[in-house]
Amino acid sequence: MPGRMAGKGVFLVLFLPLLLTGCWDMKTIQDVNYMTAIGFDYQDGQYIVYGQMLSFANVAKQEAQSTQVPKIWVGKGYGETVSAAYNNLYRTAQQRVFWGHVGAYLFSQSAIEKGGLRFTDASIRFNETRYTQWIYTTNEPILDLLNVVPFFDVSPLSSILMQPEENYRQHSTVAPLRLYRVSSQLREPGNTVNIPVLGVDRYTWYENGKKDPKLRIEGIVALTKMPHFARLRNEQIVGLRWMNNETVRTTLPVHQNGNAVGVVRIEKPKVHVTPRVTKNLVYFDVQLKGKAIVAEVLKYVPEPELTQLIQEEIKKQIHYTFAEGRKVGADVYSFEHVLYHDRFPDWARLTNKGTKALSDFELGDIQVNVHIIHSGMLRLKKGDSQY
Repeated sequence: MPGRMAGKGVFLVLFLPLLLTGCWDMKTIQDVNYMTAIGFDYQDGQYIVYGQMLSFANVAKQEAQSTQVPKIWVGKGYGETVSAAYNNLYRTAQQRVFWGHVGAYLFSQSAIEKGGLRFTDASIRFNETRYTQWIYTTNEPILDLLNVVPFFDVSPLSSILMQPEENYRQHSTVAPLRLYRVSSQLREPGNTVNIPVLGVDRYTWYENGKKDPKLRIEGIVALTKMPHFARLRNEQIVGLRWMNNETVRTTLPVHQNGNAVGVVRIEKPKVHVTPRVTKNLVYFDVQLKGKAIVAEVLKYVPEPELTQLIQEEIKKQIHYTFAEGRKVGADVYSFEHVLYHDRFPDWARLTNKGTKALSDFELGDIQVNVHIIHSGMLRLKKGDSQY
């Protein structure tokens, strides 16, 4: 009897492992091609897809500051549809392609004109992808942008293309946008989505005396559901940062009688917009509050007067960007969407229930309240040595 029990025990020990599940189809990292960024273009009736792949050896060595220049591969596929262009890339992929690590979508001007986000339909229907990619447009060759290497030869995963948030926290100009936010905002009546325009700066940085191109944000494409889009450069959208509650930190040169007297840093400004309807014309009143830190002093100005100069400068920039947007038919501050939420009957009447864009609207009263909280390591008073 004990022998029979022992035999059964041995049988169970040998049989139980057969019931365990395992990763029979598991692939090791060197057996898979990982896409990290996708570019979309449209030329001569053909959809074009650019796929960027990186060497993960450099990603692993990033903390150790590898001396090797990161290896980047960019493929270019054509087709009569976006899916056909993807499949054109598959023809020359040497191994299985994995799309779950795609972190950015980059659209050319012609792709935006063709329909923009319809290019992502084939991607988001695939179970390996998500709605979390950063969205950009560009007027430059996509191939150039996808081959730019960040400082110190680290992985392109550490560039503005893939990680724009840290740069935005320090220098808030155009807020970065993910795909799910662009999709949801375009569904909102009267909303304008300001998509960052990405470019290549070839003249600011040098490595050992040689030009070292780097990515930069060059402006926005103001996109609406209608559809309508308009491109504005950085110098045209200086007022946009004041109208965005996501602004973290931004600098402002202060002028007096046309001459610069200093620079202040504004942190986390908060804005509230109120629509005011007069017959068929809508005015949008703006109230803005912010905290200022004196970053540089070129000429002594008493604090009350400096505060007034800051507030007037901000008002001027808000007016300027609004006017620049109206020139190209763009509601860059999404005023129509504010009217839709706050005064729906007026919005329905003035837009024929959303079938046309709001056209008769103006900036109303702008109230700016800025409080200087400190002046750095030096006091802001007349007679200090820095003056």
